[in-house]
Amino acid sequence: MADTLTPNEALLQLRTLYEGIRDERHTYANTATRIGNAFLALLSYIAGAPYLRKDTADTAAGVLTLLMGCVIGESKQIRLNPDGSIVCGSIRVDGSAIFNELVFNHQNVLEGDTYFTDKGIIEQVEHTDIGQYTLTFRKEYDADHHTFHVNDILLGKVNRLDTGKTHYSFWLRVDKVDTTANTAVCSLYSDSDVPGGKNYAPVPTARIIRWGNTVDTSRQSVWFVSSNDGRWLFLQGVDKPIVEDSEHGSNYAAFVGLPPDIQVVHDLLQKGVISKEQPCLYFHTIIAQNIILLDYLGKPMYQARDCGQWNASRKYIKGWDDTAKGYYKDRVWWKGCYWECSVDECSGSEPRYGNTSWTCLIGGSNMSISIVSSAGNWFRAGTDWTTTLKASVWNAEMQLKAEELTGCTVIWTRISDDADGDTAWNARHENFHELSLFVDSKMDLPSEWEAGSKVGYKVVVIFPDGSKYDQDYSIVI
Repeated sequence: MADTLTPNEALLQLRTLYEGIRDERHTYANTATRIGNAFLALLSYIAGAPYLRKDTADTAAGVLTLLMGCVIGESKQIRLNPDGSIVCGSIRVDGSAIFNELVFNHQNVLEGDTYFTDKGIIEQVEHTDIGQYTLTFRKEYDADHHTFHVNDILLGKVNRLDTGKTHYSFWLRVDKVDTTANTAVCSLYSDSDVPGGKNYAPVPTARIIRWGNTVDTSRQSVWFVSSNDGRWLFLQGVDKPIVEDSEHGSNYAAFVGLPPDIQVVHDLLQKGVISKEQPCLYFHTIIAQNIILLDYLGKPMYQARDCGQWNASRKYIKGWDDTAKGYYKDRVWWKGCYWECSVDECSGSEPRYGNTSWTCLIGGSNMSISIVSSAGNWFRAGTDWTTTLKASVWNAEMQLKAEELTGCTVIWTRISDDADGDTAWNARHENFHELSLFVDSKMDLPSEWEAGSKVGYKVVVIFPDGSKYDQDYSIVI
């Protein structure tokens, strides 16, 4: 069968040959030779037929349409599905990949440093002069070109691909740009002008970024996240490879994360106010409508709010104020003391000693005792009389109620020139713990009682916390 025939022409010729054998009516016309030639023609057609072979390597010259999809490789990890999806173990792209939509399943992990600035991938490096290189950048699409400007500072990092995952950096300054050719002529910084004291020549396939600019202040900022250092970092005023941080100025404008050991935080680190292991937020200026402070346990820190004199009709809180949008603890002045609300909210609860809704901040230790005699302070000698000494306990300007003194111990003692009599009197009143003491001149005075005599009665109040307060009262003739 002639090789010049098209597949369709060859197939038509075969069909004509076989129909001739089928329709032959003459006896002995379909000889073995004739039929054998027909089979040989079929074999020749099959051998040169435009169909993909399953047993040997083959090439399809036209578009191959697989309506039910395709499975590639013995591992069967590559699957082309009828719905248009592709499933595979890994993808390696030597050029660029353009996605209309990119979806990450559960996690997206970024290693190293990720920069938010101008970038490019070096396609070709030409060493044009000592310390000067012409870089040709890779185009990710036909109309693509680099966005570097003259005097830009370029940083490139190259992975050595060793077991230690080490890398080195190179630093360049842009001297000339040609966006049409997608090239830039750059000078290599000297070793003394770069971090680490060692600079390297640029290499193809390296990805470079704009670090700053030696002249243009609008291009002297860079914002990047470092997984190595554990922080977001924003630099401003970057006009050289080495970041400046001294009493003369600093490029560190902001950071979020673990604090770098820079001038602005060095003293705080030294004093232990902040820790290199705890994340921080630092900006030159912060504008915030609401700031919520937390302690090291993550609990809210309340802002003290002075509410003036206590008002029985007002609600006081220690917690979240939905109107002010913050955590507050209300404080009031009352009866010579400064009180702080100790519960979520309270209204009509007077700040007093023993009231668990309030904590006394100022004046709580200003306890005093006063004694008043029901019959006065002077008595005539030679006459019988009685009086009641009533002791009152005061917290600043507030007299404590009897129920507020529950748990307190009250002790009365007599003090006079009659030591033996005082001892006997004190023994008889050892179990007496009332704030009111009845005094009878016939039973409670010393045996020697005459004009000019004086006897004192002392009251001591011991609070549950062990604190003691006392007051003396003297009866004079």
